Amino acid sequence: MMKTRVLKASLASTRECVQLLQKGYPVALPTETVYGLAANGLDESALRKIFEVKGRPLIDPLILHFKSLTHVKEHAQDNHLLSKLGKLFWPGPLTLIVAKKTSIPDLATAGMKSVAVRVPSNTVFRSILETIDFPLAAPSANPFGYISPTTAEHVLSTLGNRIHLILDDGPTNYGVESTILDIRNPLKPTILRHGPILIEDLERCLGVTILDPKTDGDNQFENQVAPGQLKQHYSPHTALSLLPYGTWKRGINLKLSAGPEKIALVYTRKPKVICDQTYWLSEVGNMDEIARNLFSTLHKLDAMKLDKVYIELPSKNGFGAAINDRLQRAAAKSMQ
Repeated sequence: MMKTRVLKASLASTRECVQLLQKGYPVALPTETVYGLAANGLDESALRKIFEVKGRPLIDPLILHFKSLTHVKEHAQDNHLLSKLGKLFWPGPLTLIVAKKTSIPDLATAGMKSVAVRVPSNTVFRSILETIDFPLAAPSANPFGYISPTTAEHVLSTLGNRIHLILDDGPTNYGVESTILDIRNPLKPTILRHGPILIEDLERCLGVTILDPKTDGDNQFENQVAPGQLKQHYSPHTALSLLPYGTWKRGINLKLSAGPEKIALVYTRKPKVICDQTYWLSEVGNMDEIARNLFSTLHKLDAMKLDKVYIELPSKNGFGAAINDRLQRAAAKSMQ
């Protein structure tokens, strides 16, 4: 059985990662959003290993990570929005959907003629991209459909003994995946996944209204244009139920009436009444803190073998749209 090593990010450990990547092996790397399972984005054999390790369906495309906007243009068709958005938001947590060039394997794009691209800002990831001559495909480093990993420990607990190496750079900065914007039609930019780059910031940059179809993932068996579109995703093993924003009293009542069931309550801010197994994602409801702590809290609670977790949805404003999206998809499994 393969033994997974966890190494702190250093010059020596990044060199070892580069060697494994050049040989076609996937490794787990930190990004500013979540930890990614990275492999050569131009090598079909390496890409297939990502799908095998994660148990990811081939209908779900991968995001390719590049060292620069110039490098993106070597493998993707340019348009004026790609250049404008890339110059303003890269490096950073924005993924753009653009037409691909033939250098990108169809395996990376679920057979689509488009590709998801971004330039990450994590310094460790960037140092590796600067050393190699190919982009890195890097979906979240976890079994497909499970809670996204925001620490090296999360990766080890789910993919241990399935990959050679995890590079540990501490907790990720944002805690949720990148914003995805479809710009294949520059006249109709469309948000496909909410994330750290807010729709209002994109609209301010472009000077146009961005379409927000609020994809619900009904086409579960069709090839997807971007990752994160399936209705069920980010799901813990423990049953997860959602509480409307601001209904902390309802959670207390559910806890009191639970009987022998082992239940945890999770709030967006510290509640006025605290009972056993009560948690909060931020003392004061700060959206950045809520996002940063969301997946790590779900990992912690899932390991406790509870019967059910109730979690309060945040406000839908700003970053709340991304958090709501993740929670709705995470709870879909329990609602079936």
